[in-house]
Amino acid sequence: MVYRLENTIALVTGAAQGQGAAHVERLARDGARVIATDVLDEQGGALAERLNAEGLRVVYRHVDVASAKDWAEVVAGVDAEWGAITVLVNNAGIGSHAAVADVSREDWDRVVAINQTGILLGMQAVIPGMTAQGAGSIINIASSWAHRGGAESGHIAYVATKSAVLGITRNAAMNLGRIGIRVNSISPGYVRTAQVEFSEKNDPERVANDVAKIPMRRMARPAEIAKTVAFLASDESSYITGVDLLVDGGLNLA
Repeated sequence: MVYRLENTIALVTGAAQGQGAAHVERLARDGARVIATDVLDEQGGALAERLNAEGLRVVYRHVDVASAKDWAEVVAGVDAEWGAITVLVNNAGIGSHAAVADVSREDWDRVVAINQTGILLGMQAVIPGMTAQGAGSIINIASSWAHRGGAESGHIAYVATKSAVLGITRNAAMNLGRIGIRVNSISPGYVRTAQVEFSEKNDPERVANDVAKIPMRRMARPAEIAKTVAFLASDESSYITGVDLLVDGGLNLA
């Protein structure tokens, strides 16, 4: 299904590669003007160049999501060039392998700054424009690990921040619904990104074990998560807010 997003101005964070790049491409192919943001400038610029060559409307901007200054600058620039942002996809995120007993404060703070504070700053940056329009869709990317507790090997900071995304989403949905802003989240399971394919070459047994846990017996393709993003960005989901959509092939049932 193709969603009608011709009048949509969407900003995607963590957009240079992986799932973020898939979100940018899907939204653009459905008609949106898309601002792809990241700190990986070379990859982000190449993505925008490739999609623009196909006639799509994508620009790349450097944004550190933990920087309120970067958020203010990019939103002001979009407002001046295209108008107010109508869809925000808070996709940027980083991981940490450390377990609860040994995670460093530096590592913890770094993950919280990007995965949790970055989402708050993004929402704060776009709320004025969405409020003025009386409408908007904010889509926060969480993780199936927010429902499952993660892995025995650790990942305490990642799981903690992705769990926080669920609470942030629900609270913001309750607060912003009255002014027409919808806030939802998506919790992907295992997704076959380039990083996973790299891991598969180096540790095929671990990846095979991960796949074996999934009832559908395969990882998601990035485009499958992007379809859900496009749905939540569109009017097809006009009465949905405060919801977390598990897109995990049944992993949460295992």
